[in-house]
Amino acid sequence: MKKKIYSNAVRGLRKSVAGVDLRPNKKAIRASFGTITFRHGTYSVAAVALVIIIAVILNMIVGQLPESVKEADISSNSIYEISDKSREIIGDLKNDVTITVIAEEDSLDDMLTTFLHKYTDLSKHLSMEIVDPVLHPSVLEEYGTDSDTIVVECEDTGLSQTVSITDILVQDAYSYYYYGTSSVTEFDGDGQLTSAVSKVTGQETKKVYLAGGHGESELSSAMVSLMTKSAVETETLNLFMTEEIPEDCDMLIFNGPTSDISEGEKTAVDEYIKSGGSVIMLMAEDTPADGNLSELMAAYEITLEDGYVADMERNYLGNYYAVFPEISDSTGITGELNTGTVMVNNSRALTLGESSEEIEVSSIMETSDYGYLVTEETQEEGSFVLAATATYTAAEDEEDSDEEADDSGSDDVVSGELTVFASQSLIDESITEAFSNLDNTTMFMNVVASSLGNVNNLAIEVKSLEVQYNTVQSGGAVSVLLIFVIPAVFLIAGFVFWYRRRKA
Repeated sequence: MKKKIYSNAVRGLRKSVAGVDLRPNKKAIRASFGTITFRHGTYSVAAVALVIIIAVILNMIVGQLPESVKEADISSNSIYEISDKSREIIGDLKNDVTITVIAEEDSLDDMLTTFLHKYTDLSKHLSMEIVDPVLHPSVLEEYGTDSDTIVVECEDTGLSQTVSITDILVQDAYSYYYYGTSSVTEFDGDGQLTSAVSKVTGQETKKVYLAGGHGESELSSAMVSLMTKSAVETETLNLFMTEEIPEDCDMLIFNGPTSDISEGEKTAVDEYIKSGGSVIMLMAEDTPADGNLSELMAAYEITLEDGYVADMERNYLGNYYAVFPEISDSTGITGELNTGTVMVNNSRALTLGESSEEIEVSSIMETSDYGYLVTEETQEEGSFVLAATATYTAAEDEEDSDEEADDSGSDDVVSGELTVFASQSLIDESITEAFSNLDNTTMFMNVVASSLGNVNNLAIEVKSLEVQYNTVQSGGAVSVLLIFVIPAVFLIAGFVFWYRRRKA
């Protein structure tokens, strides 16, 4: 009886609730599928689904593109920009090179990983892998290195180079030492990696000796780093004690001698040049203008003058002794420069003699015609040479030359080189670090690479991570246009549009 009553109640509920029939109307449902509203709704749903599908497919395609295509470098200092020199070396690769990053992947700096992806995408001969030493502790023993390093190796040559990540992400040592905080201030991925790639693919290493014993200044750490990148090893040589130049010396550099050299040193350097060696001299403000050193230069038609050079036309903010020389290199040893602008401070002057059959002398840098050579007693006006090069070519008797050519099948002759810069400030940190837009270091490294021969000049500067602010130096027509005219046009146009709509 209860079941029957419940059944009737349910049946009644289905038929009517407060007089409303709740049973589905099949005809009405079928009719609703044919309405305009349903068709529009179907189109909308289909369009949304199609857009989602297209977005997913596009993301999948873009995900397979190389980093160089996916990511654009919008950093203020172009951190991810790869230099033309690096692109040239990577483009010429014939052997496969593997870059192995030994570090915890989660702790790797995003800036470094982004750069590595863009770098390896430049060539099919470059590949990269990240190995976590925590998950694979044997990798440290396998490569014989510590964590947080990058190993660059070439199987074809059997050579490998190890680069510390701290050499790429350079931290501010001052801040860490005094305040206990560490912050990355420079990024050197381009220079360090390209240097390693060049070395493992067979770049020949050259040996440069830095003369000592005459009050010479040490090369700055930045200059030593640039040489190291270019596969140039440096070592100090006290020439005063030995009066001999080692057989493995590919170049000898005098960086600002303040005292004279001995007679034996003069003879050793002279014989070194005449046997095909390369010597670079950078004069200090108090390098003696007479004596053995002066006589050595004079033998190659280069004379060091007393006094300092000023330039009334090409100077830095009215400091007449801070000169922007004109590059007058006729030999091409200075190579291509980024800005073509270098600066020297308190420079000496050089006077060049006449070229001969054995010695060809030419200017590299000069002042403008409004230069002055200033001493305590005189002021001489004119254009003055600030750097020069002398090339020595051994003179041979005609008969000896013919006999040697017959014996060796070659007509090569011995050729040495002496390059003199009238100021060591060319590579002094007080200038190179204060004015990053100058080509001082690039020019010097071009001269080094040219004189050494068969050397890739990888003088790729590190990139500063300091914040760069955009400033308007003077308010001109562009400033007025951007600040006043364009906003006023938009305001007036908006008011006119609003007023017309209001009146309509």
